[in-house]
Amino acid sequence: MIFSAIEAAVKFVEGNFPDCNIALLAGSASRGEETMTSDLDIVIIDNSLNSYRESFVLYGWKIESFVHNFNSYLEQFEKDRNKGRPILANMLIDSKVLKNNGELDDIRNTANNFIENGPPPLSEEFIKASRYFIYDLLDDFADSKNEQEALITINNISLQVADFILRLNGQWSGRGKGLTRALKAFDGSLYEKFFETLNCYYKHGNKQPFIEFVDYVYKPLGGTFFDGYKK
Repeated sequence: MIFSAIEAAVKFVEGNFPDCNIALLAGSASRGEETMTSDLDIVIIDNSLNSYRESFVLYGWKIESFVHNFNSYLEQFEKDRNKGRPILANMLIDSKVLKNNGELDDIRNTANNFIENGPPPLSEEFIKASRYFIYDLLDDFADSKNEQEALITINNISLQVADFILRLNGQWSGRGKGLTRALKAFDGSLYEKFFETLNCYYKHGNKQPFIEFVDYVYKPLGGTFFDGYKK
């Protein structure tokens, strides 16, 4: 029997967490955008359990369960805050309710306040370290002698630069698709320029536009930093 995402999520909760306080279906499936390869992201709030994460293949779906209690989800917020990625808060807010004992509104209000407060500002030490390591990688990219080395290096730099742009401007970051969406939401024109420079290398082997883009981001902060860097 083939189960829909919602049917599979309900059966999963009933079979694995029948006594939980709250159960939510998050991610693409909560928006009806799931594909054949999508995971079902299910958040469980159960005050009798310690926090953990566990993966399953059930009912024809890959299922990721994120289990928390009324204390651990707040602790996870702080971990996510320090990373600049409000993953759990977004899952709590943008999700379909599978089970609710009446306390979900308070949790969602807390999650909304958490997101509205934003991530902590980057420290001067962090910015200096980013200048040091990004330009070190950028030199490797500029001087790379073969395509394989260049590809690995530009991929590494691009993720770090996109994250840095967001964090520098007091924005929440993300990972994977979330990072792309966060950058686009923050500055659509910068987002377009960023991917144009990447495509200049991927499609035409032209490194210079990407190198200039990175310098554009870091130049107001002093650009490259090597002499005097200490960790």
